[in-house]
Amino acid sequence: MSRQDIHTPEEWAKILKEQADYTQEYRHNLYEKVDIKTKKNILDIGCGTGAVTTDIASLTDGYITGIDIDDKKLEYAKPLISDRITLMRADVLQLPFKDNTFDLVVFNIVLTHILEQQKAVTEMVRVTQKNGIVLATMEPDYAGMLHYPESEADSILRTSFEEIGVEMHTGRKLRYLFGKAGLKTEIGMFTDYFDYDEDTEKQVKRFLEYFGKTEKVLSENGWNNQQIQEYKQERLELIRNDLTFSFCPCFYAIGRK
Repeated sequence: MSRQDIHTPEEWAKILKEQADYTQEYRHNLYEKVDIKTKKNILDIGCGTGAVTTDIASLTDGYITGIDIDDKKLEYAKPLISDRITLMRADVLQLPFKDNTFDLVVFNIVLTHILEQQKAVTEMVRVTQKNGIVLATMEPDYAGMLHYPESEADSILRTSFEEIGVEMHTGRKLRYLFGKAGLKTEIGMFTDYFDYDEDTEKQVKRFLEYFGKTEKVLSENGWNNQQIQEYKQERLELIRNDLTFSFCPCFYAIGRK
Protein backbone atom coordinates (compact mmCIF):
# COMPACT_ATOMS: atom_id res chain seq x y z
CA MET A 1 0.00 0.00 0.00
CA SER A 2 2.97 2.25 0.46
CA ARG A 3 4.25 4.57 -2.25
CA GLN A 4 6.77 7.33 -2.63
CA ASP A 5 5.41 10.34 -0.78
CA ILE A 6 5.23 13.68 -2.57
CA HIS A 7 4.20 15.78 0.46
CA THR A 8 5.49 16.40 3.97
CA PRO A 9 3.23 15.44 6.92
CA GLU A 10 2.43 19.13 7.42
CA GLU A 11 1.41 19.50 3.79
CA TRP A 12 -0.73 16.37 3.99
CA ALA A 13 -2.53 17.71 7.06
CA LYS A 14 -3.37 20.93 5.21
CA ILE A 15 -4.34 19.19 1.95
CA LEU A 16 -6.56 16.60 3.63
CA LYS A 17 -8.33 19.25 5.72
CA GLU A 18 -9.03 21.39 2.63
CA GLN A 19 -10.19 18.31 0.75
CA ALA A 20 -12.51 17.28 3.58
CA ASP A 21 -14.01 20.78 3.81
CA TYR A 22 -14.53 21.03 0.06
CA THR A 23 -16.26 17.64 -0.20
CA GLN A 24 -18.18 17.75 3.08
CA GLU A 25 -21.68 18.30 1.70
CA TYR A 26 -21.13 15.68 -1.00
CA ARG A 27 -19.86 13.09 1.51
CA HIS A 28 -22.64 13.85 3.98
CA ASN A 29 -25.19 13.03 1.29
CA LEU A 30 -23.52 9.66 0.80
CA TYR A 31 -23.41 9.03 4.55
CA GLU A 32 -27.14 9.72 4.64
CA LYS A 33 -27.70 7.23 1.80
CA VAL A 34 -26.05 4.48 3.87
CA ASP A 35 -27.89 5.61 7.03
CA ILE A 36 -24.65 6.22 8.90
CA LYS A 37 -26.44 7.43 12.04
CA THR A 38 -27.60 3.85 12.70
CA LYS A 39 -24.16 2.24 12.29
CA LYS A 40 -22.64 0.88 15.47
CA ASN A 41 -19.18 -0.26 14.35
CA ILE A 42 -17.45 1.69 11.56
CA LEU A 43 -14.04 1.15 9.95
CA ASP A 44 -12.45 4.24 8.34
CA ILE A 45 -9.70 2.97 6.03
CA GLY A 46 -6.86 5.34 5.17
CA CYS A 47 -7.95 7.80 7.85
CA GLY A 48 -4.73 9.80 7.45
CA THR A 49 -4.74 12.91 9.63
CA GLY A 50 -8.34 12.31 10.65
CA ALA A 51 -10.07 15.10 8.73
CA VAL A 52 -12.80 12.81 7.39
CA THR A 53 -12.90 10.72 10.57
CA THR A 54 -13.99 13.85 12.44
CA ASP A 55 -16.88 14.26 10.03
CA ILE A 56 -17.99 10.67 10.48
CA ALA A 57 -17.89 10.97 14.27
CA SER A 58 -20.15 14.03 14.14
CA LEU A 59 -22.89 12.07 12.36
CA THR A 60 -23.14 8.91 14.43
CA ASP A 61 -22.98 7.65 17.99
CA GLY A 62 -21.28 4.50 16.72
CA TYR A 63 -17.77 3.27 17.46
CA ILE A 64 -15.16 4.24 14.84
CA THR A 65 -11.84 2.55 14.11
CA GLY A 66 -9.50 4.54 11.88
CA ILE A 67 -6.54 2.84 10.23
CA ASP A 68 -3.66 4.10 8.14
CA ILE A 69 -0.29 2.70 7.12
CA ASP A 70 1.46 6.05 7.62
CA ASP A 71 2.60 6.63 11.21
CA LYS A 72 3.30 10.32 10.57
CA LYS A 73 -0.26 11.02 9.47
CA LEU A 74 -1.61 9.10 12.45
CA GLU A 75 0.40 11.36 14.76
CA TYR A 76 -1.66 14.30 13.50
CA ALA A 77 -4.86 12.37 14.15
CA LYS A 78 -4.02 11.47 17.77
CA PRO A 79 -6.08 14.32 19.31
CA LEU A 80 -9.18 12.62 17.87
CA ILE A 81 -8.81 9.56 20.07
CA SER A 82 -11.76 9.20 22.44
CA ASP A 83 -14.02 6.59 23.93
CA ARG A 84 -15.65 6.29 20.47
CA ILE A 85 -12.62 6.67 18.20
CA THR A 86 -9.66 4.30 18.02
CA LEU A 87 -6.71 4.81 15.67
CA MET A 88 -4.15 2.22 14.67
CA ARG A 89 -1.50 1.48 12.10
CA ALA A 90 -2.72 -1.26 9.78
CA ASP A 91 -2.51 -2.36 6.15
CA VAL A 92 -5.74 -2.72 4.19
CA LEU A 93 -4.23 -5.75 2.44
CA GLN A 94 -4.04 -7.57 5.80
CA LEU A 95 -6.69 -6.13 8.08
CA PRO A 96 -6.17 -7.17 11.72
CA PHE A 97 -9.87 -7.84 12.35
CA LYS A 98 -12.09 -10.90 12.47
CA ASP A 99 -14.58 -11.70 9.73
CA ASN A 100 -17.91 -9.86 9.90
CA THR A 101 -16.75 -7.20 12.39
CA PHE A 102 -18.06 -3.89 10.97
CA ASP A 103 -21.48 -2.81 9.73
CA LEU A 104 -19.87 -0.02 7.66
CA VAL A 105 -16.44 0.14 6.03
CA VAL A 106 -15.68 3.53 4.48
CA PHE A 107 -12.75 5.04 2.62
CA ASN A 108 -11.97 8.24 0.70
CA ILE A 109 -9.31 8.47 -2.06
CA VAL A 110 -7.54 5.31 -0.92
CA LEU A 111 -7.71 2.70 -3.68
CA THR A 112 -5.92 4.97 -6.14
CA HIS A 113 -2.80 4.57 -3.98
CA ILE A 114 -3.02 0.76 -3.86
CA LEU A 115 -1.64 -1.56 -6.54
CA GLU A 116 -3.38 -4.72 -5.29
CA GLN A 117 -6.82 -3.18 -5.44
CA GLN A 118 -8.89 -6.35 -5.70
CA LYS A 119 -7.14 -7.83 -2.69
CA ALA A 120 -7.85 -4.65 -0.73
CA VAL A 121 -11.57 -4.65 -1.55
CA THR A 122 -11.83 -8.37 -0.79
CA GLU A 123 -10.31 -7.72 2.64
CA MET A 124 -12.81 -4.93 3.26
CA VAL A 125 -15.67 -7.27 2.40
CA ARG A 126 -14.27 -9.98 4.68
CA VAL A 127 -14.47 -7.73 7.75
CA THR A 128 -17.92 -6.37 6.81
CA GLN A 129 -20.97 -7.93 8.46
CA LYS A 130 -23.64 -9.65 6.41
CA ASN A 131 -26.01 -6.91 5.14
CA GLY A 132 -23.26 -4.39 5.93
CA ILE A 133 -21.92 -1.76 3.55
CA VAL A 134 -18.58 -0.89 1.95
CA LEU A 135 -18.59 2.78 0.93
CA ALA A 136 -16.03 4.43 -1.34
CA THR A 137 -16.94 8.10 -1.03
CA MET A 138 -14.53 9.30 -3.70
CA GLU A 139 -12.00 7.66 -5.99
CA PRO A 140 -10.41 9.71 -8.79
CA ASP A 141 -9.85 8.56 -12.36
CA TYR A 142 -6.70 10.49 -13.22
CA ALA A 143 -6.49 8.88 -16.67
CA GLY A 144 -9.67 10.75 -17.54
CA MET A 145 -8.44 14.20 -16.49
CA LEU A 146 -9.29 17.12 -18.75
CA HIS A 147 -7.29 20.33 -19.10
CA TYR A 148 -7.77 23.34 -21.33
CA PRO A 149 -5.77 25.05 -22.64
CA GLU A 150 -3.63 21.93 -22.85
CA SER A 151 0.10 21.96 -22.14
CA GLU A 152 2.94 19.50 -22.54
CA ALA A 153 3.39 19.90 -18.79
CA ASP A 154 0.02 18.22 -18.16
CA SER A 155 1.14 14.91 -19.67
CA ILE A 156 4.47 15.09 -17.83
CA LEU A 157 2.74 15.66 -14.50
CA ARG A 158 0.27 12.86 -15.22
CA THR A 159 3.16 10.48 -15.96
CA SER A 160 4.81 11.52 -12.69
CA PHE A 161 1.71 10.27 -10.85
CA GLU A 162 2.12 6.86 -12.46
CA GLU A 163 5.82 6.78 -11.58
CA ILE A 164 5.09 7.14 -7.86
CA GLY A 165 2.57 4.29 -7.94
CA VAL A 166 -0.78 6.02 -8.43
CA GLU A 167 -3.36 3.77 -10.14
CA MET A 168 -4.67 6.08 -12.83
CA HIS A 169 -7.90 4.21 -13.76
CA THR A 170 -9.33 3.59 -10.29
CA GLY A 171 -12.62 5.47 -10.63
CA ARG A 172 -13.84 3.51 -13.64
CA LYS A 173 -12.90 0.20 -11.97
CA LEU A 174 -15.07 0.54 -8.86
CA ARG A 175 -18.07 -1.45 -10.08
CA TYR A 176 -15.81 -4.27 -11.24
CA LEU A 177 -13.73 -4.36 -8.05
CA PHE A 178 -16.78 -4.29 -5.77
CA GLY A 179 -18.72 -6.78 -7.88
CA LYS A 180 -15.84 -9.27 -8.00
CA ALA A 181 -15.72 -9.12 -4.20
CA GLY A 182 -19.39 -10.12 -4.03
CA LEU A 183 -21.01 -6.76 -3.38
CA LYS A 184 -24.25 -5.48 -4.88
CA THR A 185 -23.02 -2.11 -6.05
CA GLU A 186 -24.35 1.37 -6.79
CA ILE A 187 -22.00 3.72 -8.67
CA GLY A 188 -22.18 7.48 -9.00
CA MET A 189 -20.06 10.53 -9.76
CA PHE A 190 -18.87 13.58 -7.83
CA THR A 191 -20.40 16.55 -9.66
CA ASP A 192 -20.04 19.30 -7.05
CA TYR A 193 -16.96 20.48 -8.92
CA PHE A 194 -19.21 22.33 -11.36
CA ASP A 195 -20.89 24.21 -8.51
CA TYR A 196 -17.61 25.18 -6.85
CA ASP A 197 -16.71 28.80 -7.57
CA GLU A 198 -13.31 29.59 -6.04
CA ASP A 199 -12.08 33.13 -6.59
CA THR A 200 -9.03 33.60 -8.78
CA GLU A 201 -6.76 34.87 -6.01
CA LYS A 202 -7.23 31.65 -4.05
CA GLN A 203 -6.49 29.67 -7.21
CA VAL A 204 -3.33 31.70 -7.77
CA LYS A 205 -2.24 31.21 -4.17
CA ARG A 206 -2.71 27.44 -4.37
CA PHE A 207 -0.91 27.24 -7.73
CA LEU A 208 2.10 29.13 -6.35
CA GLU A 209 2.08 27.21 -3.08
CA TYR A 210 2.68 23.89 -4.82
CA PHE A 211 4.54 25.07 -7.90
CA GLY A 212 7.86 24.07 -6.37
CA LYS A 213 6.87 20.42 -6.79
CA THR A 214 5.72 21.05 -10.36
CA GLU A 215 9.02 22.79 -11.08
CA LYS A 216 10.95 19.81 -9.72
CA VAL A 217 9.06 17.33 -11.92
CA LEU A 218 9.47 19.45 -15.05
CA SER A 219 13.17 19.93 -14.37
CA GLU A 220 13.64 16.18 -13.93
CA ASN A 221 12.01 15.76 -17.35
CA GLY A 222 14.47 18.00 -19.15
CA TRP A 223 12.82 21.41 -18.98
CA ASN A 224 15.23 24.30 -18.50
CA ASN A 225 14.54 27.23 -16.20
CA GLN A 226 13.34 29.49 -19.02
CA GLN A 227 10.75 26.91 -20.14
CA ILE A 228 9.55 26.42 -16.58
CA GLN A 229 9.19 30.14 -15.91
CA GLU A 230 7.37 30.69 -19.21
CA TYR A 231 4.94 27.89 -18.33
CA LYS A 232 4.44 29.38 -14.86
CA GLN A 233 3.63 32.84 -16.21
CA GLU A 234 1.30 31.44 -18.88
CA ARG A 235 -0.66 29.48 -16.27
CA LEU A 236 -0.86 32.45 -13.90
CA GLU A 237 -2.21 34.66 -16.67
CA LEU A 238 -4.85 32.07 -17.59
CA ILE A 239 -5.91 31.67 -13.95
CA ARG A 240 -6.09 35.40 -13.30
CA ASN A 241 -8.23 35.89 -16.40
CA ASP A 242 -10.47 32.94 -15.52
CA LEU A 243 -9.58 31.15 -18.76
CA THR A 244 -8.40 27.78 -17.47
CA PHE A 245 -10.35 24.55 -17.01
CA SER A 246 -9.23 21.40 -15.22
CA PHE A 247 -11.42 18.47 -14.30
CA CYS A 248 -10.70 15.08 -12.76
CA PRO A 249 -13.64 12.64 -12.80
CA CYS A 250 -14.22 11.15 -9.34
CA PHE A 251 -16.64 8.36 -8.47
CA TYR A 252 -18.34 6.84 -5.44
CA ALA A 253 -19.44 3.26 -4.86
CA ILE A 254 -21.89 1.84 -2.33
CA GLY A 255 -21.47 -1.91 -1.99
CA ARG A 256 -23.95 -4.01 -0.01
CA LYS A 257 -22.87 -7.41 1.26
